[in-house]
Amino acid sequence: MDEEAITSAISKLSLSFDGEAMTYASHRRLEADRKQVVGTAFPGVAEAGSTAVAVVATKGDEVKEFIAVFKSAPDGAATAAPELPMGSCQITFEDLTPSDCIEYAFGEAPDEWSMAQLSTDALEEYRNMKFEAWKSMLVNPTCEAQFRRMLQIGMISELYDPQVFPTPESQRSKYQVTDERTGKLIQLPHPVKALRVWDAKSLTYKPIETQLTGAPGPDKAAQWWADFVKEELNAKHGEEYIANLMAGR
Repeated sequence: MDEEAITSAISKLSLSFDGEAMTYASHRRLEADRKQVVGTAFPGVAEAGSTAVAVVATKGDEVKEFIAVFKSAPDGAATAAPELPMGSCQITFEDLTPSDCIEYAFGEAPDEWSMAQLSTDALEEYRNMKFEAWKSMLVNPTCEAQFRRMLQIGMISELYDPQVFPTPESQRSKYQVTDERTGKLIQLPHPVKALRVWDAKSLTYKPIETQLTGAPGPDKAAQWWADFVKEELNAKHGEEYIANLMAGR
């Protein structure tokens, strides 16, 4: 699709967010690397033959980036009217543009980014609760297979959630176990290594802290884990039992 056609179609868009009209500021073709990442949460953006355009709009001091997607018609030409895909936060259900959504990567593949339909405010809610949730899974395990794998994984101090930040298929076997009693598949915590969100004003990514509220920093994590195993897990479950599980027995 040529630039003149794109500009003409973009000029006809009605841009608004949360019911408030916004004023067009600029547009550009969406960068190829971002297109692939956005496509992990909004498949139509990265669909073969589609053209994705980043559209920046303003309202007062607020700057918002929309993604306009031109679909290919059966004859190969792009449709005249683009779509503006919108998402919904998985936690708060608030409306999100693709560029509002959090992006994440795991330590096993730090350059492979995916997008979660999650707002920054909801992320902070998760940050405040997930460390205690992880400790509870160890103190009160669902089944022995889960307990064994979590002990072997060890200390987790960074954000995780199997629904919001799903583990890629290639890594999934490391982070799931089967409950021997019920046959149910249990997802284990898989911490993210990095988080970021696009800043429409500066047209750059802003890194987001991954550490959980209440979790020790990297310099204190090993000692915290050793103390936790000794003082809480050994005390509740027995030192020999915990040692055998950690050894894979």
